[in-house]
Amino acid sequence: MIFLNPIGQINYLNYKKVKKKYIRILFLSILISIGCGLSDSPSKKEIKRLTKDLKSKDPEVRSNAAFALGGKKNEAQNAVPFLVKALKDKDRNVRINAVLALGLIGKGAANAIPTLVELLKDPNPDVREYSAYAVGRIKKGAVVAIPSLIRSLQDENTSVRISSIWALGAIGPEAKDATPAIIQSLQDDDRDVRLNAIIALGDIGTEDSIPALAKTLAQPSEDWSILDSAVESLNRIGTPKAIQEIKYFQQKNREIGNFNF
Repeated sequence: MIFLNPIGQINYLNYKKVKKKYIRILFLSILISIGCGLSDSPSKKEIKRLTKDLKSKDPEVRSNAAFALGGKKNEAQNAVPFLVKALKDKDRNVRINAVLALGLIGKGAANAIPTLVELLKDPNPDVREYSAYAVGRIKKGAVVAIPSLIRSLQDENTSVRISSIWALGAIGPEAKDATPAIIQSLQDDDRDVRLNAIIALGDIGTEDSIPALAKTLAQPSEDWSILDSAVESLNRIGTPKAIQEIKYFQQKNREIGNFNF
């Protein structure tokens, strides 16, 4: 059976090196690389065949078909309605590969957003995690998912919280109403949750984030990758107040002999 499962988490050494890659994905990098090989010569016949396979009685055939359609990316837009139906498949692997496929199709899968929002409550944490990522990847029409993504920030599963934060950041300024909830995530016990929250605040870019980001810079216990990301987020917000906080942080570190900034 073809089934892609994320393995590990990205090591966040420097924000600039991981910009827009700070989600727990190998699933995107793996799928995209495989997708490139699958979609060199997109065939309408093949897409029709794969779409038909989504109705197979064999769950392995359905799962493989969803996976292959993801490899076709935006060429598989006509298969979106059938992939949306596959999101309700009884087989976990079929649901996951359908979610991943819709994420790779991107904005052409906007009609899948309502069902993906429903899957944020799926009993399987992997389905919840990948559904949040798919919402962020599709982005078009994802505003309706914001309330559900905010609720997912309280999910008991760390990876679901990370994916939900990433999705809110991917939505960007339109997710400004999520800013207070993301700020609250800066108190999460998990370091990667906090890091993703910092980066998402920069992606959304509201001035309301400045005090929380400045407070992060005042935490000597945080590692430098988190502090570096906080500086980058403030820099992207870019208001005089945000720049002032960066300068204050840099000056403070010069005074104590730390020249990393």
